[in-house]
Amino acid sequence: MGDDGREDPVTRGAAPRRTAPILKALALSLAAVVLLGGCGSAATKAGPGADASGGVAATGAATKAPSAARTPKMPRPTPAATTTGSTASGGAGKGAASATTVVFVDVGQGDATVIKSGSWTGLIDGGPPGSEPAIEAALAKLGVRRLSAVVVSHMHTDHTGGLPHIVSEWRPRTAYAAGTPTSALAGALRGAGATVVQVRRGAGLRFGAARAEVLSPAGLSGDANGDSVVLRLEAGGKSFLFTGDCTGPNEAAVGRLCARGPPIDVLKVAHHGSRYSTTSAFLAETRPSVAVICVGPNSYGHPTPATVGRLLAAGSRVHTTWKNGSITFKVSATGAMSVSFGRSSQPVKKATAAGGGGGGGASSGAAAGAASSRASGDTIVYITWTGECYHVDGCRYLSSSRIPIALKDARGKYRPCSVCDPPR
Repeated sequence: MGDDGREDPVTRGAAPRRTAPILKALALSLAAVVLLGGCGSAATKAGPGADASGGVAATGAATKAPSAARTPKMPRPTPAATTTGSTASGGAGKGAASATTVVFVDVGQGDATVIKSGSWTGLIDGGPPGSEPAIEAALAKLGVRRLSAVVVSHMHTDHTGGLPHIVSEWRPRTAYAAGTPTSALAGALRGAGATVVQVRRGAGLRFGAARAEVLSPAGLSGDANGDSVVLRLEAGGKSFLFTGDCTGPNEAAVGRLCARGPPIDVLKVAHHGSRYSTTSAFLAETRPSVAVICVGPNSYGHPTPATVGRLLAAGSRVHTTWKNGSITFKVSATGAMSVSFGRSSQPVKKATAAGGGGGGGASSGAAAGAASSRASGDTIVYITWTGECYHVDGCRYLSSSRIPIALKDARGKYRPCSVCDPPR
């Protein structure tokens, strides 16, 4: 202040000179924001003079930004190392859940197939009595701790003999069937707390990452073989057809259903290669690339030369558990499929009499089948004192009594045995 009490002109003028650089810097900063950004809240608040397109773009970017937090929900690539493995808790990672393994277990003259898809594991049939060690070894090799489900194609002992023990030890949660379980199997299922589900044609089942459709039976006819549960399994774009011992009208119906879709990649041949299943018409409709015959040393002549010949004529690559041992197919999420064998990897190349295509000699069952074609009609079959069926020589049901009878006399009085499959 001056002596007269007024402001000193020099002092009043000095303040604006000190603040000018600051104001200039602020103006330059605002200009830089507008020129460089054109985005974010600064651009949005710029007022009527702001670029409208820049404002819209800024708003869109701000809305999409949180998407980074949702990234873990997106599908991840399948790690190769977890294709068939399981975690320590018995579950599986997302990569493993997309892969499927199918093992046709070598149980001799019978059927047993393990399916593993991620942490889900199922068993189709349990082979004849004595199959338990082979089935348990296959489960252990896959790291399985408990079965999710069992499928019982039908109640003949070459498909159910090992099931009571397996069910008791591996405690499946669900059992799928198309008929009443045997007393031994029913007791094991109750003990395991399994739910028994009766399935019919058209039912859809989820097997881990794989899907299965029941193609047969539509109803029960009383013929155990014909009423077998038939499943078409789809995994990674590959198809497997499990036929049990299906034959006759139901096999024909399955063929018609399959004819509407793409060819079958892997066919489990019905009834161990019996001549009464796997007709030429059925093969023309299913068009299987690979055929697996579950068979072992037997007195029935399985697989018959006629059936093997039809498979080869249809262009199928034929393998048998008798010759090749357990056969394992692995299907990745992308549909890549590989196969490995417990023994030889060589396919069946000739329609041999027996031995699963592996060089075995003709059995008595095959001889009986050949004899049935003779015009003289003097083919000999066998009955028991108390049974209602006739059999070929060597059938296990002849262990207590074995009475020869001409086939022409047996027809009409006795039913053909569904296990040994005698001439009709």
